[in-house]
Amino acid sequence: MNIYDFMKNLKNFQDIMEEIKRELREEKDILEKDGVEIVFNGLGEILNIEFKTEEKNCENLKQVLIELINQAQDIARDKTKEAFNRKFGGLLGGLGFGF
Repeated sequence: MNIYDFMKNLKNFQDIMEEIKRELREEKDILEKDGVEIVFNGLGEILNIEFKTEEKNCENLKQVLIELINQAQDIARDKTKEAFNRKFGGLLGGLGFGF
């Protein structure tokens, strides 16, 4: 493979990566626990947090938020793996990229 072909393949790979990121950014998911609701996208970015309770215990709310955010990130990581596997058929995992 010459350098031109390599650069062309790299550009194609970057374009596909950007397409996957756009798709994941547009996906919306909701998690709710103990009166706390978070809305996040497929990249794990938190888009909104709502408190659906009159709970005043800040320590409890803090713990619930941490759990929900961690769960959202796990879901987003799984969605990212699935998206890459759909595009690349698991090839990247075999190359050590960790997807």
